[in-house]
Amino acid sequence: MLPLTCSLVLVSRTLGDMVPLKILDDMPSTGYSNLQHVDARHDDRLQLRMKPANFGGPEHLRDWLGKCFKHRDSKYEYVFCPFHNFTQEDIQSYYDPYKGVLGVWADWEIRDNQFHAMNMIEGSPCANGTHRSTKVLLRCGKEPELISIEEPQKCRYQAVFQSPEVCGVNALVVYPRLPMHLQARWDQAEHDYTLGYTTHKGYEKELERIFIKGGLVLTAEARLTLLQKTAAESSQSCQVDLQAAQLRVAQLEEELRAKEEIIRELQDGRRDRSL
Repeated sequence: MLPLTCSLVLVSRTLGDMVPLKILDDMPSTGYSNLQHVDARHDDRLQLRMKPANFGGPEHLRDWLGKCFKHRDSKYEYVFCPFHNFTQEDIQSYYDPYKGVLGVWADWEIRDNQFHAMNMIEGSPCANGTHRSTKVLLRCGKEPELISIEEPQKCRYQAVFQSPEVCGVNALVVYPRLPMHLQARWDQAEHDYTLGYTTHKGYEKELERIFIKGGLVLTAEARLTLLQKTAAESSQSCQVDLQAAQLRVAQLEEELRAKEEIIRELQDGRRDRSL
């Protein structure tokens, strides 16, 4: 879901009336898997401030791309789109219900050689000046299902997503899914740590560098780049929308001039007949 909102108001005169033209950069609809009904309409509260990172991780999880999964509790409806975004909508309130983004796909949290959780970051603004984020834990299950969402800290959410794709002892193992040269680098780090050549902290730092090289974990600079890309794409989209709107205004004004000319001719003809 998707780029930042760009809105502008252009005013054109049509036979003496002022007509506001509002142009919105609508978010594209996304395919949903286990949803019986999803309202594909979105507003600016569901626009993404960060471009989702590229797919990374176990190749068999690529089947999740383009799919979204819904969960409802007594107050909210949540929609999780793996490798894209996580949203929340208030289903109790009838007046200006809350809608927001709880995070955009960034990278993996890796623990003990396992893909432990998906990090969704840079969501909608929070009252404390930060932005919402969600950690999505993966669990084995018979059907793909978003089964729970909690908020252990303010604007810091934790969700559990189950799926048969993560069942089995090897389904989420990291090491065999790295390129050979990074496996060799991991082997060396393990060797040096075992012999006491490096500390545990040094070993963990080397693993983090390996995961970054493997495209599984993002650096702070990479996250900032994704933010800047969204801003740049939004600005470019605004320029395209502005040019299209200006062209449409020019067409309307040309049509207006033609109609005004017809009206003057009719008025002149009426005066001639009255003489």
